Amino acid sequence: MKKGLEGVLVVNKPEGITSYDVIRRLKGHLRGVKMGYIGILDPLARGVLPLLLGEATKLAPFLEEGRKVYEATIRLGISTNTQDKDGEPTKVVEDLSPFDLSPQRIEEVLKWFLGKIEQIPPMFSAKKYKGRPLYKYARRGEEVLREPKEVEVYSLELKGLRLPFLDIYLECSKGTYVRTLAHDIGERLGCGGHLYALTRLRNGPFGIEEAWELEEVVELAKKGKLKEAILPMADALSFLPAVKVGQRELYTILHGGSVSLKDGGEEGRVRLLDEEGGLVAVGVAERMGRELRVRPLRVFARGYN
Repeated sequence: MKKGLEGVLVVNKPEGITSYDVIRRLKGHLRGVKMGYIGILDPLARGVLPLLLGEATKLAPFLEEGRKVYEATIRLGISTNTQDKDGEPTKVVEDLSPFDLSPQRIEEVLKWFLGKIEQIPPMFSAKKYKGRPLYKYARRGEEVLREPKEVEVYSLELKGLRLPFLDIYLECSKGTYVRTLAHDIGERLGCGGHLYALTRLRNGPFGIEEAWELEEVVELAKKGKLKEAILPMADALSFLPAVKVGQRELYTILHGGSVSLKDGGEEGRVRLLDEEGGLVAVGVAERMGRELRVRPLRVFARGYN
């Protein structure tokens, strides 16, 4: 592993390529560096795609649970088999005038999708059925039974209306299919619809304002200066309370043991930092009688960032 290339690289994924294409663009310049990402984006979508480098790949369980924020455009009057503009039309309504598509009606429909809702994963998705992604069945013309899954929509607002297009702002939980939401909104309006454009503004703690353009990242990688764009692991978890540990406690943590919190604190997840501020582990603080102890959940034994 290249020393120092550990942390989170927040990229603004362009439209027209897959999430893995982003990694593919960098792999030739970062040989030997383990890479992953959180929150896959379809080729249609652009926006925040956090890449995890080196030991930071272990951060995925702690980062992927955060809220997702999107701006989306829905095209009304046409439903497709993929629920987005790249699919084949399954329903076409050429005249939208018989339908009530007023701002008031649309806002009324959007409210119906607020809170906890159930979605049926689309056939053209990476969700697996019997070990194979659903899209592989779909490409063969097969449809399999999918169990509905619960997701949560925290905010859903109408931002613009220029028929046949409507623009929405969306805050939702992990696992929400925006394509399916666009399709279902179209169905509830009666005219059908599909996802036409999508931008992810936030993925958990990472916002688009801190995202690097892909070409900028590639250029930095070519020059050996990619570290300038990488967020240290400790900073990537800044939403967790920080607990600094000394050398004796560090040894205990690296061997899976728990340590006592001397300066008080609250129960819940914390990030454990060494004396230089590097990430040692992610742990959970638990009350044990009068004592508050931290048990490590994930240890970063190959070096800290």
